[in-house]
Amino acid sequence: MDHMDDMDDIPDLVEELPPDFTVKPSYLATVTDAHTSTDTSTDAPPVEAKRRIPVTIVTGYLGSGKSTLLDMVGRTSNKRLAIILNEFGDTAAIEKSVTIQDDKNGAVQEWLDLGNGCLCCTVKDNGVVAIENLVESSRDRIDHILLETTGVADPAPIAKMFWLDDALASSVYIDGVVTVVDAANIAKCLEDVGGHWHRAHGHVVSELGVDATPEESAREAQLLHEGLTTAHLQIAVADCILLNKADLVGHDPEAIDAIAARIKHINASSPIYTTSFGDIALDKILDLHAFEASSAKISSSLAATTDLVYHDDRISTVSLDFPFFEAPTSFAQVESFLQKVLWENSVAGRSVEIHRLKGILVCGDDVRVVQGVRDTYEVIENGTLHPDIKQNKLVFIGKDLVKTDLVKELHLFLHV
Repeated sequence: MDHMDDMDDIPDLVEELPPDFTVKPSYLATVTDAHTSTDTSTDAPPVEAKRRIPVTIVTGYLGSGKSTLLDMVGRTSNKRLAIILNEFGDTAAIEKSVTIQDDKNGAVQEWLDLGNGCLCCTVKDNGVVAIENLVESSRDRIDHILLETTGVADPAPIAKMFWLDDALASSVYIDGVVTVVDAANIAKCLEDVGGHWHRAHGHVVSELGVDATPEESAREAQLLHEGLTTAHLQIAVADCILLNKADLVGHDPEAIDAIAARIKHINASSPIYTTSFGDIALDKILDLHAFEASSAKISSSLAATTDLVYHDDRISTVSLDFPFFEAPTSFAQVESFLQKVLWENSVAGRSVEIHRLKGILVCGDDVRVVQGVRDTYEVIENGTLHPDIKQNKLVFIGKDLVKTDLVKELHLFLHV
């Protein structure tokens, strides 16, 4: 069966493009060359590249310590930071009295100057356009943007939105997703089949009185029924995880190791740092370049990724290692495999859901980096093979994954 015959269910990669948007010749190609310019015109004058500002998404449950982390970063960083708080975030109520909402654009028109080189505002809309409008008038005052999501938000759509907009020459780009978890409560949260703990602690969107769409409420009900929570999703898409409030578990090494092992079962490809009161070296959470096409950047993440044995397979990490390709046609075969898994949510006849995808594929001197969030992925030519990479590797973080099924499906497309 040719899995590429039926194109009806393929999701649109970019929606609602502005009327004046012009498609670049190479943008619609799945494989892009990180080192090759798409402008082949010899008559056009050189254009000075506009400085692009990195965005770090800070996510985590209510009470996990996101606000404390942002306060620490604002006090200790030598960067000029813009801290953007979602209107329903943990600390947004403080800023509501000093910011001006524009109901038409859903964005704040004035920044609050925190007096330490940082700016702060609240927003209703996490959309890229809203963020771009916010920074445009203050571009020369900003080095880095920290976007705090509401505690009950799934960060994947936000991350995917910034990542896709990056390809449209946006003035901002996603640097990474930092997830803060509460060491004292994360285990109870992850084991909360049926949502009893979440309801008791006010973590159910449909019961918070916020404006949730019917789709969001239905999605939450489905997750709770399956024993999954937003915390699972926040950990799954994280590029860096802070195991915060270690003081509340007495800095007990055994307890912390047990919690870290539980988190690593969900996401084994991202580093976990133990913190109290959000105290963390800034180079651990900023300038991650987590979505860049660099084998050097991604190799450390992939090299440390292994399959972990745990009794809960609701969301887990599965890594596939296989020999470097002998023929370049294998790249297309693997892409067909990825499209089957990500777009059809199916592996060997079983339903799955991929939250994060990373990988490196090599054929001779041709090195390609794979990045993916949910149903969106990109294969980018990189050109340099990192010495730590000894074979092809794909890492899937998702729901109901079975390694033997993924291997069987991959071999089917590679004809091995």
